[in-house]
Amino acid sequence: MHDKRPSVKARLAWVMLTGLMLAGCQTTPAPRQIDATRPAEVSVPEWPGGREFLVDAEASELRIVVESAGRLARFGHPHVLGGPVLSGRVVLAENWTDSAFELSIRVADLVLDKPEWRIAEGFPPELPDGAIEETRANLLSAAVLDPANHPSIDIRSLSLIGPDFQPDLDVRITLRGESRDLTVPVSLVLNGDTLIATGRFAFLQSDFGLEPFSALGGALAVADELLVRFRIVARASR
Repeated sequence: MHDKRPSVKARLAWVMLTGLMLAGCQTTPAPRQIDATRPAEVSVPEWPGGREFLVDAEASELRIVVESAGRLARFGHPHVLGGPVLSGRVVLAENWTDSAFELSIRVADLVLDKPEWRIAEGFPPELPDGAIEETRANLLSAAVLDPANHPSIDIRSLSLIGPDFQPDLDVRITLRGESRDLTVPVSLVLNGDTLIATGRFAFLQSDFGLEPFSALGGALAVADELLVRFRIVARASR
């Protein structure tokens, strides 16, 4: 019988080839992580020149989905926060990848649990009496969002890659004085003087030093992860 195993030379050649391939991979950038925040260590780039757009707050929309957690989560109520609470500006630079934006979310203006929002998320449209008021009071308390001392959630772009119709944006989110960086995929449409950006991302409240509300020893709690959906409409200012 013939020995069908590779020869010593063949095995050595394969080891060398594999080593070269692995060495080459070391120069390949790591995959961009979506929905995973990281420390804010990158310096914020200078504001570029270019065509400026201002956010149309009334035409823009923000939705934040808050789920229940814990062993008794089925007895809790998911919630949807949102409203026309966005303001800010966008600059489209001549070199596309130099473009930038800055946004603010007015915390005190957040609305809670409009029936149409809840239906869109697959939740029952109605809640027990007092549930909305109690939840909103908790979210806007000094222990959570604290709008008296931190009136806005601020978002600033750091860099972007990808095609201009769907880039991945590296952004810095500052919430209650704590900053974290995040990569967010966005769909963009430019129609004359109107720029529309839509997308979604998730993050953990605990990443920003917030402790989700809990009761009964944690058996019923607000989930740490929040889902954010957005539609930003900006109009050319010049």
